[in-house]
Amino acid sequence: MIISPTKVLWATTGAVGASTAILPAIAGYGTNLFQVVVLGAWGVVAALTSDVYADTHHGPLWLVALLLNLVLFLIPGVVIWLVCRRRWPTTCSGAIAVWCCFYLACLFFLFPATDGP
Repeated sequence: MIISPTKVLWATTGAVGASTAILPAIAGYGTNLFQVVVLGAWGVVAALTSDVYADTHHGPLWLVALLLNLVLFLIPGVVIWLVCRRRWPTTCSGAIAVWCCFYLACLFFLFPATDGP
């Protein structure tokens, strides 16, 4: 049985969204993608409010991090889905799953940021 590319895209999007809950527990500098997501979210919140607000109110910060995390995942994910969902549904489902695994590996393990922000 082939899982439809649409269902795979929804499931992987849910997995990436759920992975945002782990981000506050990361100590040190994390990875380059982690810094893009978290520091990018901090920058958005600070630009809309103030630096002090962004430093002291973590709820809005993690909400923006969730949205940024999903957008960064979905840009290539939706492109894969649009290009091959009808012609090669099995390949499309596999490609989306591989993209999700690679994205999560980049978020947590690959390309560590050793020099800090």
